[in-house]
Amino acid sequence: MKIFTRYSMTPIIIVSILLLIGFLVAHFRNSMADDKPKFVIDNDAGGDDAMAIFLSLLYEKYYDGPLLVGLTTANGNTNEDNVCFNNQRILKIAGRDDIPIYRGAKSSLVSTPEAGDYYGIDGLGDSGNTFPYLVPARTDSAVNALIELSKKYEGRLTVITIGTLTNVAVAIKYDPDFLNRLAHLYVGAGHIHSEQNPEPEFNAHMDVEAYRIVAQNAKPEKVTIFPFSQTQVYCNFSRDWRENVLGAIDTDIIRHQNKFEQVSLKRSDRWQALDPATVTMFLRPDLVKEYKYSKNDIIVCGDKRGINTNTFVDKEKANVRIIYSVKTEEYQEFLLDVFSDRHENKNHT
Repeated sequence: MKIFTRYSMTPIIIVSILLLIGFLVAHFRNSMADDKPKFVIDNDAGGDDAMAIFLSLLYEKYYDGPLLVGLTTANGNTNEDNVCFNNQRILKIAGRDDIPIYRGAKSSLVSTPEAGDYYGIDGLGDSGNTFPYLVPARTDSAVNALIELSKKYEGRLTVITIGTLTNVAVAIKYDPDFLNRLAHLYVGAGHIHSEQNPEPEFNAHMDVEAYRIVAQNAKPEKVTIFPFSQTQVYCNFSRDWRENVLGAIDTDIIRHQNKFEQVSLKRSDRWQALDPATVTMFLRPDLVKEYKYSKNDIIVCGDKRGINTNTFVDKEKANVRIIYSVKTEEYQEFLLDVFSDRHENKNHT
């Protein structure tokens, strides 16, 4: 009887040990994930936003990168309804329906300029592709989500805004401690004004008052700006390279990305995408060649409305850190590496 009891208990013991091991492994993985930096991408879902989101998800998956914990939407490249739908499509293509979408500003704080159709009417090249069972947006607003996530991940959450700054500006006004709780805020917007860039930059111009609010509350240890003017200098590649080298990578993501940029690529023989460059400088700050510190602002009145002002100063007198130059060739190689088809092929071997 004792022998029967002893052997009959053996499967139970084995199962218990396996369950314990599984629990410990899951707990370890969750602990590791919890310790990782977190970030949110606040976007207006044009073709360049799509590339930035795809890039961040691939970097997370294949390079153990920071965790994307949310997408927040805002009017910009297209209306906010399209922006939300585009975010849903992007996540479906990436196979990441687990990432929450929080809907945000449908207009600018004071006046809303015409968005135009640089990336097509729908923002994603008017490609017309639709998918079943798209993940629904959460009921929380973008502003509320930004504030609550900054509390949940205090000191570990980075916000990257690659569209209008409306959501971030409202979060700052609603909760004055919002910026202080962030690990960092990256802003892809604005120009360093010059003869080559005499006009306002699109993201900054789409909500001038929002940009002003962010600038007035910024500190260089919390806010980094990557002006489009610097992307034009240091992240400027030929259309031929974009279409026939990067665009020739044989993956579903790149095939969709090519469609998303099919309208914008025809507009120039150069490819200068601010949004993926901004996200990259967060993921790989070693690719930044030079930072400068600036008293950064934006003109809100008169015929120069939307034009940025920068006075380069010591850090102690600055309100922002500017990404002034980047390592061009290394950035180009980074894009090829992250989007490489070897990752997708590895999943099928």
